[in-house]
Amino acid sequence: MQKALIFKEWVKTRMVFFISLALAVCVALYAVLMMKRLVELKGMDHLWLIMLLKDNTFIDIIKYVPLVVGVAVAVAQMAPEMVQKRLKLTLHLPYPQRRLISLMLMTGMVELFVIYLVQGLIIFIYDASIMPSEMSLRVMLTTLPWYFAGFTAYLFVTSICLEGTWGRRIVLALLAVAVLMIFFLQPVPEAYNAVIWLMILFVFLLTIFSFGSVVRFKEGRQD
Repeated sequence: MQKALIFKEWVKTRMVFFISLALAVCVALYAVLMMKRLVELKGMDHLWLIMLLKDNTFIDIIKYVPLVVGVAVAVAQMAPEMVQKRLKLTLHLPYPQRRLISLMLMTGMVELFVIYLVQGLIIFIYDASIMPSEMSLRVMLTTLPWYFAGFTAYLFVTSICLEGTWGRRIVLALLAVAVLMIFFLQPVPEAYNAVIWLMILFVFLLTIFSFGSVVRFKEGRQD
């Protein structure tokens, strides 16, 4: 049953997954090519000076990609459950409800993790080949809030899609916008290092919204 459920989620999201993966890879390669071009024109010393003196990590182009990918995967995975009235049938499967929802969320989160990992590795491998480990680590730590924003967006959108009432959907959407803005306020690289663990905890706590939406749906709270 578990393998069948995972396959069902994969069928819904596989096209969006590959498109999102291609987008993430292309944007990462573009960022790498821009750095490589700068090194060829101005030299390695110039790149390091800009990174150290102007707090430029040369990866701002990927800033909103994880957010877009998170939203896309969530919509592809959860929207059919509501639009095509599949959720009620899904909840009647001979499988524990909590484990079922956990499995659905886990499938989407794993897909996002793979996409983000591939993109991050492309940037890290290139950076590690041209700069000290401290600087390449600095770049990756700067990207972490953006990837957490992607997971956060995914969980908010899943809860919105699974919610049966428009009033609560609007509240969740407004809350999502307010929360997601926080992830993009860092004024300098590594500004959020001190709260990385809080971000991880927050992402896990957000699953409560999805479970709550399903419970409300099962209770018949729908417009």
